[in-house]
Amino acid sequence: MTLVSTDWLNENLNKVKIIDASWHLIKNRNGFEEYNKEHIENAIFFDLDKNSNQKKNLPHGHFLPSLNDHEKALSDMGILNTDRIIFYCYSDLISSCRAWFQFIYFGHNPRLVSVLNGGMKKWKIEGRKVTNLKAKINPSKYKGRENKNMIKIKSQIEENIKK
Repeated sequence: MTLVSTDWLNENLNKVKIIDASWHLIKNRNGFEEYNKEHIENAIFFDLDKNSNQKKNLPHGHFLPSLNDHEKALSDMGILNTDRIIFYCYSDLISSCRAWFQFIYFGHNPRLVSVLNGGMKKWKIEGRKVTNLKAKINPSKYKGRENKNMIKIKSQIEENIKK
C-alpha cells in the first residue's frame, strides 16, 4: 500500500481526489455526520455501508458490492479511471484501507491509489485546514473490472497452508 504524508497531500490538494472513508463500529459515532461537520478540503465521502453488498445478511460484513454497483457509486462520486485518489479516515478501524482495497479490487490502478498516513487525526493535530463545504461533483462514467484473484475462499487458504 502506498502512503502519502500530510505534507504531500497539503501541497497536492487540488491535484488529487480525496476520499473520506471513515466508518465506526460503535454506534455513537457516524462517519457521514462527522464528514458533514468537518473534512479535508475537496474531500468526498465514501460510505462503506452503502457501498457494500447489501444482500448479505451479516452485520458489519462490508462484503464487496457487485461490479455494476461499484461502477455506479464511483460514477455518482465523479471518479474517473485516471484519477489519483487519496483515502483517509477518522476511525480507529482504519477504514480507509478497506476502501483502498475495494478500489484496487475493482480495477483502479494501484499506482493511483494511496492512503493518508495518520489520517484525519494527524491532519487535525498538525492544525491543517478542515471545512464543512462540499466538494463540487461532476458525475462521470467509471468503468471497472474485477480482480477476482485478490479474494480467496476458506478451502483455497486451507489448501495453500498444506503446501
